[in-house]
Amino acid sequence: MSHGEGEAALTARVKAEAEAQGFARAGVAQAGALHEDGAHLDAWLAAGNHGQMSWMAETAPVRKDPRDPRMLEHARSVIVMAAPYLGRSGYEGPSPGRVAKYALGRDYHNVLGKKSRKLARLLQEAGYAARVAVDSKPVFERAWAERAGVGFVGKNCCLIVPGLGSHVFLACVVTTAPLRADAPMGRRCGTCTLCLDACPTRAFSGPRSLDARRCISYLTIEHRGPIPHAQRQALGPWLFGCDVCQDVCPYNQTAGATQGSLDAFEPSERWRGFEVAELLQMSDEQLHVWAAGSAVKRARPEGLARNAALVLGNRGEKPHLRVLDDARQNHRSEVVREAASWGRTELSRRLAASE
Repeated sequence: MSHGEGEAALTARVKAEAEAQGFARAGVAQAGALHEDGAHLDAWLAAGNHGQMSWMAETAPVRKDPRDPRMLEHARSVIVMAAPYLGRSGYEGPSPGRVAKYALGRDYHNVLGKKSRKLARLLQEAGYAARVAVDSKPVFERAWAERAGVGFVGKNCCLIVPGLGSHVFLACVVTTAPLRADAPMGRRCGTCTLCLDACPTRAFSGPRSLDARRCISYLTIEHRGPIPHAQRQALGPWLFGCDVCQDVCPYNQTAGATQGSLDAFEPSERWRGFEVAELLQMSDEQLHVWAAGSAVKRARPEGLARNAALVLGNRGEKPHLRVLDDARQNHRSEVVREAASWGRTELSRRLAASE
């Protein structure tokens, strides 16, 4: 199809395809520079709040403007789609730990990437360039979602979609197609600070101001090496990620929060009968196989085992002393051996205090 198709008609086709692919919301924003969000990003990086995530600084210019040649030169529109992931199961994670709800099912990069590429092909067949981004390219998804009217950024830095809450994945398609833009959505948190007050590690310095270096999600997923001692007890049961600031959000208490969740995001069979202690007893090869097709592979084998040792220290029971003993003496990773040593000391202290 040629460029002759009107922007309204093409926009309608794009949104219809997004709905057909299972996305619960879809919106369009005009591509351009993100001046306010870009300034916020620069200040956030200058403060070192990104921790070890060096790629955030390296790709900052692209995040601030998708028309950068490293994304899509001459881009005119950004399509943002939201897919809920809060499934029907009440499963929270392997005993005695917890896993962020988004990571319990199949890897969203793969699931939503495939669906988004179908929209990109529709645009390419219409004669336009299009690039897909599912949390894998330097696109400021939340900022574009606000501009596209899909949701608003809450004080916990998560995108909140009215009627769905914040338990949603975002996918973007940046394109040279001149699509009809939607009205931006204003922020609706009001005076509520439940999310800021609930953070176990006090990672928020204020509304929409997060120090990743104190965030449990960052520490258990992106941080390499030993987790700082000052944060270890506050990790509590969190093996991978954290949902605390979302769990307390009033927008996530609505009955419709689970509607439209794709079956792919229901807890996978990998978790059935699984216990945290097993992560300390598996080889790297076994961990790679076990984590395949899941977002938890992002933490890498060493990170998963490290996290497991800390969780057992915080939430384990007497039988776990033997597991931690073995890991602190024999684990192949120095980082895990040190975490297991801490975990054993912490677990022993808790057991003694309860007697």
